[in-house]
This record gives sequence, structure tokens and C-alpha cells, in this order.
Amino acid sequence: MSPDYSIQRRLLVSGAALLVLVSGIVFLTVRWYAHTAAEEAFDRVLGAAALSIADTVSIEDGEATVDLPHAAFAILGTSRLNRIFYRIVAPNGSLITGSPTLGLEIPPGNGPGLRFFSSSYRGDPVRIAAVARYHADAGEGGWIDILVAETREARDQLGLRLTMSATVPALSLAVLAFLLIWLAMRKAFEPLRTVETELRLRAVSDLRPIEGPVPREVTALVSALNDFMSRLNSVLLGLKDMTADAAHQLRTPLTAIRALSELALDGASHGRQKEIIRRIHSNSVSASVLANKILSEATTLHSLETRVHETVDMRDVIGNAIRRVQAEGPHLQENISFVLNLPEHPVIIHAEPVGLAEMVFNLVENAITHAPGEIELGLNAGGESILFHVRDKGPGIPEEKLGLVFERFERANASKPGSGLGLSIARNVATAMGGSISIRNREQGGTEVTLQLPRPVEGRGMSA
Repeated sequence: MSPDYSIQRRLLVSGAALLVLVSGIVFLTVRWYAHTAAEEAFDRVLGAAALSIADTVSIEDGEATVDLPHAAFAILGTSRLNRIFYRIVAPNGSLITGSPTLGLEIPPGNGPGLRFFSSSYRGDPVRIAAVARYHADAGEGGWIDILVAETREARDQLGLRLTMSATVPALSLAVLAFLLIWLAMRKAFEPLRTVETELRLRAVSDLRPIEGPVPREVTALVSALNDFMSRLNSVLLGLKDMTADAAHQLRTPLTAIRALSELALDGASHGRQKEIIRRIHSNSVSASVLANKILSEATTLHSLETRVHETVDMRDVIGNAIRRVQAEGPHLQENISFVLNLPEHPVIIHAEPVGLAEMVFNLVENAITHAPGEIELGLNAGGESILFHVRDKGPGIPEEKLGLVFERFERANASKPGSGLGLSIARNVATAMGGSISIRNREQGGTEVTLQLPRPVEGRGMSA
């Protein structure tokens, strides 16, 4: 399926197309009614003028005469856009007065009723009103035809004005209807966006069911998603338990291999044999570290899932991490020293204590493992965040690996001891606590890891 596929967009496009279609139909209907109304209005005036002229036709000495009334042309001349023409024809077909070529295609009248025709005169479209009057004094008697015509400029202008007067409000209503449809759709899709936001803000290990209200139309989808996450969570829990059990079972033989290799290394005298035992010892140390880290990760993830939070002083967490790394750090060098830039007042944080302690320990241990020497630990609490910095004076990290160091089993320097899990565990814990971790190379040398955590909300209890 295309990544651009969108139900909302399809509905909006369909709604817009429907509104355009309806607007087109409304426009054509309004245009027809406006044209009809303009025609009827001007035909009434044109017919009145023709009748007014017809009433002045008389027969004198056997010849037809007409006294063109000024009122008739005054009525037609109210619109200065139109031009007016007329032709009056005697019963024998001779021209009495007017334009000799006007309406030649119109048949002679045989009754007193008004007739209207659309024609052209001198290349311009015109509307013609024709009326006939019977006079017995005209020779043997006959019908005198009176034709009055006007050009269509005023009619077209009135039709356009009527069309625009009705179309503009209709288009405005169509635009308003589209906006209302858009707002209604955004409101209708709001629960889905809420579900999306909730899932995006979750930690990768958070597979709790979605519990927020959702529309009835997507209840089945959310139920299927919850069922999938439940099954996935069961599989992941099984894998974590199996991994933790395997790591726990491996720790004892690995410790024994490590101890025996140390004894053998002390008693070995032959160069080749001693080198082999040294490799066995090195691999057993790496395997022990990896097993311990896997156990630590399983314990940390389990603690995060319990969601039991406590209010602790961040300074105590840092102090405990230093003491632990000094006691447990298998790669600790004698030239390691710590520079502490901690505030004098307590820095309170509301977090899961086991995961927080493991995260800080991993950051400190990672620094002394890859950059022995002076390690600076800084803590700042301002605004809505708590910032913890770990700065070292080591060789730094190649730029192409800066974005990979938080991935599982990724190591910036393969020659250094370590499991490649420390920073990955720290990032997962930080994300689960609503924070973040970043790393950069310092301009003066070494690296700086920055942990950002949210400060506790005022009035929050000691546990949740």
C-alpha cells in the first residue's frame, strides 16, 4: 500500500469533488433562471414599446401612416447599452418607415398577438417584438406589421448580474461546507490521532493494551492491535526469561573458567602456552561481562515494567554508581579519577530506582572503560529538566559511529573490553522515563554523554 494512502484525504477529495459538482449544477441552473428572467423582463418592455407604436398606426387617404410615440423609445432607452431598431410594413409588403432589412425572415402577422424572435441585425444579435394591426381602410384591408428590435447588451448584463448575485453566495456556502466537513473529519479522526500519539510516545518495551476511548468503527482494529501486542509481549517475556536464565546459568561456569585461567596463567612458563591461556582468560572475562550485562538488562526491563516509582536524590544515585563501579569494574585502571560538579542542594527525581541506578552506572562504567583518566560528572537542575553530564578526555568516537553507539552490541572501539550493551540499556531506560540521551565529541578532546530527565511534578507522592 502506498505510504501516501490516507482515508481522511480521500474523504476530503471526494467531498470537494461532490461540492464542485453540486456547485457546477447550481451555477448552470442559476444561469438558466437568470437568463430566463432577464429575457422575460426585457421582452415585457420591448412588447410594450411595440404595442405603443402599433396604437399610433392609422390610414389616411388610403395610405398607412404612423406617429412614433416618444414614450415608446423612452422606455427602451432606459438602458444606454442597447441600440433600438424598428420596421413598419404595409399590408402590401411595402416599407412604411424604419430599417428596410430588419427581421426579413419573420413571416407577416395574421393576428393581434405579440410575437418574439431572436435574430441578428447588421452582425449583432437582437431581440425582436412583432405585432400586427388589421386596417380595413388600407385598400382591400390587411395586416400592418410593426417590428421593434433591440440589441442584447443590457439583457446579457442583467443575466450576468443575476447569475453572480446567486452564484457568489452559493460558492461561499460551498467553501463553508468544505471547511465544516474538514473540521468534522478532524474531530472524527481525533481519537485515532490520540492512539497514534500514545503509541509513538511509548517506550519500545511498553506493550500495554490501548485503553483510551476509540470510535466504534475502529474498535475491532484496536482490539486486534491489543491482542497482537499481548501475544508479542508474551513472546518477548519468554525470550527475556530464557536469556536471563541462560545468562544466570552461564555465570557460574564462566566464573570458574576465569578463575582457573588466572591460576593457569600464573603457573604457565612457556611463551606459546601462556599466550593461549591469556586468550582463554580474556575471552572468559568478556563472556562474564556479557552475561552480567544481559542479566542486568533483564532485571532493569522487569523493574521498568513494574512501574514502581520512588522519589530519590540524583546526587545519591551518582555517588552509588561511583562506588559500585570502583568495586565491580573489571577494567578499572589505577589512574581513574572523578571530578564531581554536583549542586549542594538535593536534586529530586521521581523514577523507577533500579532502572535509574543501572542507567547511571552504565554511563559511568562506559566512560572509564573507553577513556581511562579523569572523568567529569556534572549535574544541573533547571527549568523542567534534569541534566546529567559524563565527560571524559579519551580519543573520542569516529563520526561515522556516533549514531550507532546506542545500538545493541555496537562498540566504538572493538579493542576495548565491554559488551556493547551499556549505552543501549541506558537509552532504553531514559526513553521509558520520558527522557533522552545524546553523545558528542568535545572540541578539546574526549566525549560528552548528556542524560536529560524530566523533573517531578509538584505535589507528586513518594510512589506510584
